[in-house]
Amino acid sequence: MNVTFSVISPHVSAERVACGLRDKVMNLASASGENHWRGILLTDGAGTIETGDEIIPIAAPCLAWIPWRPGRSLRINAGSVGYHISLGEEALAGVIGNNPESIDLRLLIDRRIIATIEAEPEMVGDAEHAFDLIVRELHRPRHGSRNMVQAQVRTILILLWRQSGIEEVAMRTKGEASRILQRFRQLLEMNFRDRWTVGAYAQALQISHDRLHDICRRELGKTPIQLIHERVIHEARMRLERSVLTVDQVAGSIGFRDVGQFSRFFKSKVGLPPAAYRKASTNVMDSGVDISETSYADWP
Repeated sequence: MNVTFSVISPHVSAERVACGLRDKVMNLASASGENHWRGILLTDGAGTIETGDEIIPIAAPCLAWIPWRPGRSLRINAGSVGYHISLGEEALAGVIGNNPESIDLRLLIDRRIIATIEAEPEMVGDAEHAFDLIVRELHRPRHGSRNMVQAQVRTILILLWRQSGIEEVAMRTKGEASRILQRFRQLLEMNFRDRWTVGAYAQALQISHDRLHDICRRELGKTPIQLIHERVIHEARMRLERSVLTVDQVAGSIGFRDVGQFSRFFKSKVGLPPAAYRKASTNVMDSGVDISETSYADWP
């Protein structure tokens, strides 16, 4: 049973897979054509993820996350049992949210992760519970179903994040400067809407303004204020492209006192005022405008 309800989001679907005597093959195409991501939990049996270039075997118990591309398919072998979820960009943005872990989850989602969790029985139970709740909430939407689904998808991503060991490896292999930058990123994620100054971040990090400036310049080739502005512009672009908020509402949601101040700031960084940018983003091919979002991949 594949279920999706627009009352929660038209960009989320979920399915419990229980194969009988035959293999089940799912092409998993996105109806909207937007970027989408797949989460897979296999609790019994085996299968394969076929990308066109390679065939990736999966065997229960297994938790997988795949940034999906056209032409990919999922094959679940006869007798196998598990779950599958699909999320579009808008739904995934709501799941990731804005908190200290959001940066890590944002980096995680574009990685392919196939986690064998045979030695983690508690993790298997937690993941199965999360997938099952998603299917139930989508099938019978009630008050709070959107938040429930987002919370369960977030649980799945955090389980994958813990299993991947990305943060532990990063912290073991990087020095003090990178740890300060990691903490700066987390503080920035929590406080950029409040328009913290560079001095406020330095104070929270218990280092001097000059030291924060030197670390950012040495490690990333950018000043702290450039990084702060990039985060604000990233958020503004995302809301202009993907939300129905007015320009005034977008300005207020990211901490600007008035729309004029926001428009001047946005145009100085992007080259277009917000309203013109929103219009161009719906027709990139004709406008020739570069509306690519800021990436945080160069942060440690």
